[in-house]
Amino acid sequence: MPGLRCPICLDVYTAPKNLPCFHTYCQHCLHNYIMKNVPKGKKGATFSCPECRKETPSPLPDIPVDKWAEHYPYNTVVLSVLPPEKRNIYKSCGSCLCQGKSVRPASYCMVCKDALCLPCEKVHMNTKATRDHGVVNIQNLFTDLKLAVNLSVSVTCSEHAGKEYEFYCKKHNTTCCSECFYKNHRGCSEVLQIKDHSDRLIKEKESNTVVVRLKYLKSHLDQFKKINEDSLLKTKAEMNNIPDEIEQLRHELNTLLDNVKAKLLQEKNALLKDESLIRNEENQQCESMSNAIENSLYLLETTLSHGDPKHVLTTLHKTEEQLIHYEAAVKEKYSEVRHADAKLSLDDRLLSLTKSSGTSIAKIHIVGKKHSIETSHLPVTLEKPVKATAVGHPALQTQHSNVEGHKQKPMFLRSKPLKDCKPERIGDFKADYPNGNIPSYTGITCLQDDKIVLVDGHNCSCRLYDASYQHLADYILSSWPWDVCVVEGSQVAVTLPVEHAIQILAVDRSIEPGKKIKTSLNCSGIAALSRYQLCVLGSRDNNVLYWCIVSMDGLEKSLVEVGLTNNCSHMAVNNNRTRIYVSCNQDSAAVYAYSLDGTLIFKYEHQSLDGASGVAVDRDDNMYVVGRVSRNIHQVSPNGNQLQLFSVGVPRAVDAISTGIPIWPTAICFTSSGDEFLIAEDPPNGKPVVRVHTFRMIQ
Repeated sequence: MPGLRCPICLDVYTAPKNLPCFHTYCQHCLHNYIMKNVPKGKKGATFSCPECRKETPSPLPDIPVDKWAEHYPYNTVVLSVLPPEKRNIYKSCGSCLCQGKSVRPASYCMVCKDALCLPCEKVHMNTKATRDHGVVNIQNLFTDLKLAVNLSVSVTCSEHAGKEYEFYCKKHNTTCCSECFYKNHRGCSEVLQIKDHSDRLIKEKESNTVVVRLKYLKSHLDQFKKINEDSLLKTKAEMNNIPDEIEQLRHELNTLLDNVKAKLLQEKNALLKDESLIRNEENQQCESMSNAIENSLYLLETTLSHGDPKHVLTTLHKTEEQLIHYEAAVKEKYSEVRHADAKLSLDDRLLSLTKSSGTSIAKIHIVGKKHSIETSHLPVTLEKPVKATAVGHPALQTQHSNVEGHKQKPMFLRSKPLKDCKPERIGDFKADYPNGNIPSYTGITCLQDDKIVLVDGHNCSCRLYDASYQHLADYILSSWPWDVCVVEGSQVAVTLPVEHAIQILAVDRSIEPGKKIKTSLNCSGIAALSRYQLCVLGSRDNNVLYWCIVSMDGLEKSLVEVGLTNNCSHMAVNNNRTRIYVSCNQDSAAVYAYSLDGTLIFKYEHQSLDGASGVAVDRDDNMYVVGRVSRNIHQVSPNGNQLQLFSVGVPRAVDAISTGIPIWPTAICFTSSGDEFLIAEDPPNGKPVVRVHTFRMIQ
């Protein structure tokens, strides 16, 4: 049902609740969202609307957080067009319910915002304080659109309880009640009565202009959806042709290999024939010389036994001359002796082909190009606020204060791709404990405001630092953690392998525990697919690696077997959340790139990568993997080719770019600027100081 689906659960609304910003959500969806994002007991707490991010306060003062959702008004305009079975929101008379009775309501008080049964309606209409209240048949709430609008759109002042808006201040473009007017707007040049201003808007058709603009935007969204649908159909058709292309490629490769085989067999027979002739000729020469030596030996031995002194001396003298000749000839033969090995030499291109995993021979790409949509007729150009994430931010750089050598960062627009930039160390900070405990950092992430969250396996803790590297808080976890990622806003998720669990934490100036999500895997790496879904890496009891896509409600929506043993480390997702990177140290250090359905896209290996650990993605969708043992960072393109190699220890490769400082890296993440990254380290025992290092990619 178009337009009647909750933006959170994406299903048809159930008990739709209206926020002050006019965005509507199912009551249970809104309740779950509020419970996750509003700290209990915090005075004056607010939450951000999931759609427009506007800060939203409690609907009533001094009510507990778990009651907020039920006290926001229903969107009766939406209710009026829902199926009848979805409209049953007033199941009992409010007055009777307070007395512990459940009585079906018959009417509704527009002032008290409460349902009434027939007896309570009579009392309501006969009581002096409420007799002037507008009471309507409860069924009319869903059929009379005027009533629906009156209930859905609040005209009560948020600053002064019980006061309705009466005036419109043109200078401040705001509505106000009588108290607001006397306190804040008496000096304003043009303050109009609400009715006068509304009538003028209708007369001047300004409201119609807004309607036209909304319809324009709606038509463009419909056009965008149509383009996507057509594009998907085209892509499916092209994908259906790929098996035939693969079969044709297989046929051509088989033909090529058959021709190569026939040619090589001919060469083999010819070479073997030549080699046989040479070896046989050499053996004949050896046999002839051996016979001559044997004859000389027989003559000498016979003469020594039966000849007189003259014959002995003469024979011995001649044999010595022959011996010198034989020794020279045998020595020459030995100098010419060669060992022949028959080997098949492959062309380098064919050799690299046979050593590849198979996926590098050919790849399937979906190549996108910008679709031209005419927008010049739109009244305004709307720009959605850019949300900073831990994987990169396409806006301007931010600035940090100067802490321990941290250089002040200039503001500039990015122009050069990060594959053409070099890392420059711009700062670091000590991340050890005052009591001397040695940390072991295996996970790091960065929030939208550049607060830094670290997980420490040695001390079972989660640590929080602000953007100026000042320590804010520690939180002791129930078991040792491995990895951490940002879920949304100030909410992070930490993996607890021993417990097969994910711990949700709310971080601000402190760290507050949220829910603990149990999974079937001994979670290690983790990444957020959306505000509602996490992707975790781990195994069950058979040492086979899986991904488990887990909802924030704890439901395992899919389980993808990767087929590797559980000797993996970290994971990351690309910017559009369609690809997962998994670092692994099974047979060799490598990073595997997969689509969400488990299809292998590529495998990255390099002779200079040892101990593959932390993984991150920059704003250009390049992947970075930390070599924990090789002490370097590999920058890899989205198609799996190495772009650059940064050494953070003793360089092991001649093409490595040295960062100029020895680091024992374990984990990596990008800041909100998108071209700065943080490196957490886990140095060998005995190193007194553990630091977190910041690098910027410079042009």
